[in-house]
Amino acid sequence: MIIGQIGKTTDVPLAAPTLRDGLSESLAGAVFFSHHYAAVALTKTGVATLDGEGKSYQHPDGGFAVIQGNIYNHAEFAAAGAGEDARIVFNLCAGGECDSFARLNGGFAAVHWSAAQHRLTLLRDHLGIEPLYYYENGDGLLFSTSLRSLLQHRRVGRELDPLALYRYLLFNYNPATETLIKRVKKVPPGHALVFEQGRTRLQRYWDLSYRDQFAGKSEPEYREELLALLREAIRLRLPDAAFRPGAFLSGGMDSSSVVGLMRPMLGDAPIHTFSFRCEGKSFDESAYARIMATRYHTHHHQVEFPPDEVRHLEALVGQMDEPFSDIGIELASFLLGREAGGRVHYVLTGDGGDELFAGHPVYLADNVARKFELVPRLLRRVVTGTFQHLPDTDDKKSLTVKLKRFSYSCNFPATLYSNRWRMYYTDAEVRHLCRAEILASVNGTDPTRAIAELYDRADGADDLSRTLYGDYHTVVDFYLRRLQLIRAFGVEARTPMFDPRLVEYAARIPAALKIRNAKETKYILHRTMAGVLPDEIVFRKDKLGHSVPMKNWMRDARPVRELITSVLSPEALRRRGFFNSEVVQTMIKEHLRRRHNHSHRLWSLMMLELWLQKNVSR
Repeated sequence: MIIGQIGKTTDVPLAAPTLRDGLSESLAGAVFFSHHYAAVALTKTGVATLDGEGKSYQHPDGGFAVIQGNIYNHAEFAAAGAGEDARIVFNLCAGGECDSFARLNGGFAAVHWSAAQHRLTLLRDHLGIEPLYYYENGDGLLFSTSLRSLLQHRRVGRELDPLALYRYLLFNYNPATETLIKRVKKVPPGHALVFEQGRTRLQRYWDLSYRDQFAGKSEPEYREELLALLREAIRLRLPDAAFRPGAFLSGGMDSSSVVGLMRPMLGDAPIHTFSFRCEGKSFDESAYARIMATRYHTHHHQVEFPPDEVRHLEALVGQMDEPFSDIGIELASFLLGREAGGRVHYVLTGDGGDELFAGHPVYLADNVARKFELVPRLLRRVVTGTFQHLPDTDDKKSLTVKLKRFSYSCNFPATLYSNRWRMYYTDAEVRHLCRAEILASVNGTDPTRAIAELYDRADGADDLSRTLYGDYHTVVDFYLRRLQLIRAFGVEARTPMFDPRLVEYAARIPAALKIRNAKETKYILHRTMAGVLPDEIVFRKDKLGHSVPMKNWMRDARPVRELITSVLSPEALRRRGFFNSEVVQTMIKEHLRRRHNHSHRLWSLMMLELWLQKNVSR
């Protein structure tokens, strides 16, 4: 973990056992850098992981660089005598220009101090694999790769930001750079935050472009080049043989592609693969993971996920820097990490494949919505209103479920693209839920404005390209924070499909090769992996997506039902003072009676309350 500060109040002896002003409470074995104006500590916390072991470099002139995470293409810099990861960062920052950071390939957060210029630079990787938080006040800047650690500093208050809370309710996570804690922000992915002469400025060093799509390239050329890039992305993320490899394997195209391509690179070395299983015909995909495990001779671990595993939620929330709700998938990730701990040092995952190749169902929903919006508005209202009154079902993807969700999401502006399908309250519903004090604090500010502005910046010529651009700046962060949960078990998650060079290449592939005939998602990936992966994986038609039947468990499984009703009891809600208790109790009743599916809303409210108990107050 990196933790540090810069400003007028910093005055820390290099050999000090702790940093002043409550900067850190436990720094055994830490590396310190202190120079009148800046102090940084590189600390070891929790269970050691490959990406958690920070690295440092100090220049004779007093400048230094520290980094958490990994630079995978350091061989490209070693030829120039750049050395290890921290020294690479130091050399790239030495010129004071940020554009050169785009050459890096990895997941990292880094700090550079220029002694000559008295300039501090905070650097975050292209896609935000590593988090990096900062708090700015009149005295200077506090920063850390852990929000929980930053909150321990006496200068950082714990007052909530109402607008960030509003966004959390809408999306079940906060997609903006502001956190739920006032004045604590995140350095955006692909950016550097520079502190110089008492002021901060953000500099973008990388952005994803969909403008210059390939012209004249044949489909076989795409397949050949994609396969080479996928292999290279995986190869870069395989450390030496001293570290035990693993992979998360759902049996879907993305994770199967990663396992299928990593197997020959590791020879006869054992690979442990992990998947979770929930009972239910529309939720259990374990058969496909077993097909892959058999074909590629992995040691497969199928983690059973019954309802009573919710007993681990408190431990899970204790690992979250920010609250987020993934309706049970976050808990599944935690359980997989527990299973992997002690068996492997790292796991490769298929996260990012949906954004590379347009695999998520929301992209198809966008296509349907554009046609639906040609229908006269009055008739649209009648249709969507009718669908909203359909009763809920226990299935995951029944026609009823799809119609209800589609008709609800049509309430939101089309200018939000795919993010309209990920919203869980209308403005009127939030106002009904929240207490007047919270609403007054928001003061009429549009909580979705920052997301709409993303699409204004997108340079793609087609709607799908703009949609994918927006997802890389919103929901991708949600997935990455979920993978951080496994660090508690000494396991690092590595994500080859977030390799910047692969992402840049895929952005230039025409939309027609990602979604074929307006219905076949990930077309180019399926064509690329045909003959590489088993036919049962490449040509399957029943892909459901790895999910948890949480909406059913809330109704039928006593441990889940009791947890929800306890955490969201009228007494607890009144004590917190944010939400109208009567509204929440109505949602619980409607869900239990199968009138409406409020599972996302209820789970999100519960995760928020548990996080607040851990990090703010009871």
